[in-house]
Amino acid sequence: MKLKKEGIFILVNFICLAGIVRAQSEEPKVTRYNGKISQQIVMTRTSTIIDHATGKRISYETYDQVLRKNPGQYATRPVFDKYGKASSFALVKKSQLDIRSNGAVMNNPDMMPEIGEPIPPFVMTGLDGKEYNSDRLKGKYVLLGFWVKYEKPLYTLASTKVISDFVEENRKNGIEIVSLGTTLNTREECLEAIPKRNCGFVPVPDSYGFNHRYHISETPYFILVDKNGIVKAMAPHTEFFRIAELRLR
Repeated sequence: MKLKKEGIFILVNFICLAGIVRAQSEEPKVTRYNGKISQQIVMTRTSTIIDHATGKRISYETYDQVLRKNPGQYATRPVFDKYGKASSFALVKKSQLDIRSNGAVMNNPDMMPEIGEPIPPFVMTGLDGKEYNSDRLKGKYVLLGFWVKYEKPLYTLASTKVISDFVEENRKNGIEIVSLGTTLNTREECLEAIPKRNCGFVPVPDSYGFNHRYHISETPYFILVDKNGIVKAMAPHTEFFRIAELRLR
């Protein structure tokens, strides 16, 4: 986090390093993502700031005073809403976060969706121009795929075929699955990157904020939501068989 007094704005850098994944023998091989994902989220005087301890909104002046009086004791964390946007910022005392031995501050892993619990609401706009609202998707299965960018080594024919096969096999059995894929790619980049073949999901441009909202630390990653909006299964790509083997009704 960098504070600039003259312009009075804050840049919060979100950096995600894709973890090393081991491919199962029955799954297409997916190599590690060797890149680094960095996003700059801008906070200004007019941004909504929430005191994490009380849950109440505070002014920028109060926020600034807290930081000045307690140097190094607080972290500023973007809060991503159902649209995948950083609509507010949380002022969090570092003792309330998971601090690793190297000093890195990590979000509480318990904030990730869990099987058997309702999926936090989302509203996504697909490359097809349609709006996908989790509240309006009740009655259908929803497969959420979390990607970085639609490019190799992760985004390949083999990596998407397991998704399209799963969706198609269930369609033949009368089960409709709404399949969506988040990405850092813009609409223009998606149109260029997405092949004419069936990739198994509707791309959602400029939607990497959902990876933050659901605390996804490994990509590609998948969450299957049942007809009642409850998380039914979760798996990284190398273990997609955990989802593919499910018998949906």
